[in-house]
Amino acid sequence: MKKSPEKEQYDWAGSRILQHTEIPSKRRVIGNEDVLIPTDLREWIAPLDSQVIKKVIASLDLPHSKKPGEFDKRAWMVWKFVAENTKYRRDETAQRKLDFWQFPPETLALGKGDCEDCAFLLASLLLASGISPFCVRVVFGSLTDRDDRRTGHSWVIYKNENGSWVVLESTLDTLPKKWPLADKLAMKGSIPRYYPDICLNQQHVWTVGGKRRIQNVSTYINSKRFLQH
Repeated sequence: MKKSPEKEQYDWAGSRILQHTEIPSKRRVIGNEDVLIPTDLREWIAPLDSQVIKKVIASLDLPHSKKPGEFDKRAWMVWKFVAENTKYRRDETAQRKLDFWQFPPETLALGKGDCEDCAFLLASLLLASGISPFCVRVVFGSLTDRDDRRTGHSWVIYKNENGSWVVLESTLDTLPKKWPLADKLAMKGSIPRYYPDICLNQQHVWTVGGKRRIQNVSTYINSKRFLQH
């Protein structure tokens, strides 16, 4: 018998939707780096019909049935693929500009990226595997490590078959032994501790109930606090 999911601390489902999802400064014209290309934050998650993403999914031999446990198995296998096939690297060590975002096919081709690059790739693969978009989120916020250093961060959460939102950290090289609960990792005393501010899927961007009051997506994404990671 499955346990009932714990009471959620954050609004992962999404009720306080933010408007104006354009972000102006994460891409530049090739050959003219001073020309910025405005993008929509939601478009960084690859479309479901992306042939590049579907090719990866086809190579993983994922379960195709809807039997109990099969969706969790898909999620775990996709998460494992990203952990084993992408390496974390900071943007400033690879790009002349401080924060340059990659689309999922670019992260696949390079085999490396920073937190949001890997998070967008992981979310795109989870959705392409047949997991419902109601069960996948990309989160932006911050992270406190074992040395109590707090930096901007992005990660993925997944609603597993037990009904609990769990963290799928996309910058890991090896996976934990069990699902890390999203609300538990956001609680005081957790090491590391995650501080979620906003969630997004391919349709909406919304605040999740943290202390920070966010009105403008562009201002938030471009804040110095986020760019530290």
